[in-house]
Amino acid sequence: MSPLSILVLSLAAFATSTVSAILGMAGGIALLAVMALLVPPASVVPIHGVVQLASNFTRSIAYLKSVHWPVFFRFAPPAALGMFAAAWLWSGDKLSWFKPGIGAFILIFLVWRRFKPKLRNLPMAVYVPLGLAAGFLSIWVGATGPFIAPFFLRDDFEKERVIATKAVCQSWLHFLKLPAFLALGYDYRGDVPLLAVLLACVVAGTAFGKRLLSRIEEASFVFYYECVLGAIAASLLLEPLLRSGLSL
Repeated sequence: MSPLSILVLSLAAFATSTVSAILGMAGGIALLAVMALLVPPASVVPIHGVVQLASNFTRSIAYLKSVHWPVFFRFAPPAALGMFAAAWLWSGDKLSWFKPGIGAFILIFLVWRRFKPKLRNLPMAVYVPLGLAAGFLSIWVGATGPFIAPFFLRDDFEKERVIATKAVCQSWLHFLKLPAFLALGYDYRGDVPLLAVLLACVVAGTAFGKRLLSRIEEASFVFYYECVLGAIAASLLLEPLLRSGLSL
């Protein structure tokens, strides 16, 4: 990989981890898009998983006091089961048709949330099937942050709790990817130098983003969170159309 590509990836890792530290999302899928342009296809999801593990883990540590552990303890076991099932069934297909479906789901969720106040405080039992679905999709889709993000925007969670709880759940998902991809035969040894640089960048980005979050008011955080979710949903819905247009 050229020095210019490494520089672009490093800047992207810093910028996306900063965004994630402020909003708790968007960074992972943005970094995945950049990696898809510069990293060999077979390495994109495995490398992205390690970088996002570091990004989410450092975010979990930074906001550790705000983690809502009952959500994580419901989410984690079924996520491991879903990951195991995905690794067993994995055929190399990235199931790109899932992305428009996730985009539609996010938009429906955002609209429904506006008109159904009860949706703002989902029962804890919801995080069990959510973990199962997220674990299964994590290998196939790569970035599941947009899929699980709506479930953490609760009226009883302040902005730090939203970011912290989602980060610890995503840390678990990305951690599970490591043995899954090793079992599938992926060799990380050749990626160590690149990973060292990218991990340093995401740690720095998390620290910088946390400082910026303290300046954002609660109401503004919810507004930005919903706007970013909506933008991501729209991009997921439009991606197949854009891809088909570029191929013409």
